[in-house]
Amino acid sequence: MLTIYEQVQDAIDLTEANLTEGVTAREAARSAGMSLRTFHRYFPALTGYRFGEYVRRRRLSIAMDDLAVSGTSILAIALRSGYDSHEAFSRAFKKEFGMTPSQYRAEGPLARRVGEVDLVGEVMMGVLTKSLPKMTVVYFDGFKPEPEDSATREMEAWVERHPEAAGSHRVFGHNIDADGRLAHEPDNYGYRVMVTVPEQVLPFDDDTQVASIEAGTFVVTGIEGSFEDDPSGSWITEGWNRLDEMVKRNDLEIHPSHRWFEEVLEPTQPGNMRFDLYAELR
Repeated sequence: MLTIYEQVQDAIDLTEANLTEGVTAREAARSAGMSLRTFHRYFPALTGYRFGEYVRRRRLSIAMDDLAVSGTSILAIALRSGYDSHEAFSRAFKKEFGMTPSQYRAEGPLARRVGEVDLVGEVMMGVLTKSLPKMTVVYFDGFKPEPEDSATREMEAWVERHPEAAGSHRVFGHNIDADGRLAHEPDNYGYRVMVTVPEQVLPFDDDTQVASIEAGTFVVTGIEGSFEDDPSGSWITEGWNRLDEMVKRNDLEIHPSHRWFEEVLEPTQPGNMRFDLYAELR
């Protein structure tokens, strides 16, 4: 099962291989195995760029390289970069880099450019790891008898009420005890669902509960299944066991805090549930 990082990386790889010809967002989403709506949510959440912005800035960065190392005409570079005229290319180039292509050729290199994004480059001993940044989240707690379901219903209702915060959000969760503290028992008393939100939408004018997920490095794997097909939830247990085995086999060390998360993702099959599992490394 691919992780969300590997899915979006497939779209990046397709886009990079076809920067000159162009790849539509729909084609990129298809290569990632996502709906277009989900793709537009996750691409900026993971890369920091909207898809169209990434394509534009990558083309301009490659054009900058061409201007520096080749004698190709500016018009030819403009056409290769997806612009239909010298003038349109020059305007875009100046907006991105602060000078025209002609000025750049005359005055020398610039430091500012966008390189190819590599989401799966963080590999330790052959295992995918991710250095998550500090993230601001709103959170929702649910308790027995249906902790995950009740927390998720609250979260979905909140997202409907706050469309300004529901753009490129990510959804994480973990078990909690009766006091809302991180718990590790599979038969959980409670569950916390956390939705990432941008700083610019804060503060909220209602009783929204805001917290932070602190930065850390995590080992990651993906799982998918359904309680209808497997009421025991063994597919989830098998995923965590696989993660533990990855850690042991490669002599990695789990952080003393034992932080862990499940990231809620769009399933590949109707009726399924899908997660990326995270365990924090030292």
